[in-house]
Amino acid sequence: MSRRAAKKPLLSKKNIKDRLTFCRKYRDWTAEDWGKVIFSDEAPFRLFGTSGQMIGEEKVSTTMSPKVSGGPVSGSVLPAHRAVLVARCDVMAAMFSGKYAEARSRVVPIHGVSSDTFLAFLEYLYTDTCCPASVLQAMAILVCAEMYQVKRLQHLCEVCVCAYLQSMPSRELASTSISVIRLLRRAKCHNADQLYVWLLHFIANNYLIFSHKPDFLELSEEEREQVEHLRWPSRGYLQELSEYQRRRRQVRKSRCSIM
Repeated sequence: MSRRAAKKPLLSKKNIKDRLTFCRKYRDWTAEDWGKVIFSDEAPFRLFGTSGQMIGEEKVSTTMSPKVSGGPVSGSVLPAHRAVLVARCDVMAAMFSGKYAEARSRVVPIHGVSSDTFLAFLEYLYTDTCCPASVLQAMAILVCAEMYQVKRLQHLCEVCVCAYLQSMPSRELASTSISVIRLLRRAKCHNADQLYVWLLHFIANNYLIFSHKPDFLELSEEEREQVEHLRWPSRGYLQELSEYQRRRRQVRKSRCSIM
């Protein structure tokens, strides 16, 4: 496989003078001093595939910036700065250091994450904010955060899911296509323990809505016992309500017969 060498611009007299001045200014710096400097080399992420091109044939300028890319089908390139990723994510810091392939490669695969989700993940790394547009997007970002062990982002996504579900009225909960039971499964699978417990209580507090949904049967025996124990309205309350309504009907009938 052949490759054309990148063109290197000639140095002007001003470039030479500036570089010499820089070298003289910092020539006494130690390795510890340079360790405090962030070198912001830019790295594009390619999600889902290489579009049929080999890494060495990428036409994007990569002379001074390693690239990070991604997956089995064609996708898009997402620019990012390696220094920011290393500073904000311990998993990526480990991935880009040592003898791992990612540390030497210009293209790093990102599997199992959509471009929108990974863009939201990058946005958090750069801005420390997360604003999912829906419950499903919040769960997708949560999965990505768990994959890269960004605990604070995972917690923010848990809060978003809770806020979205709490804001839904009962009629919307009954008719929505969002499966809260499957959200519960994903929360357990991806170690979102607080969200898992909250969803169990949410299902129990809205028992009459969720118990009539087909996916209610997907709950494990232990989970169903917890929901039955925490359910509202409880069995005792429903029995007392039924008895009260029965007696009230009897009183009405007796009044009618006396008249």
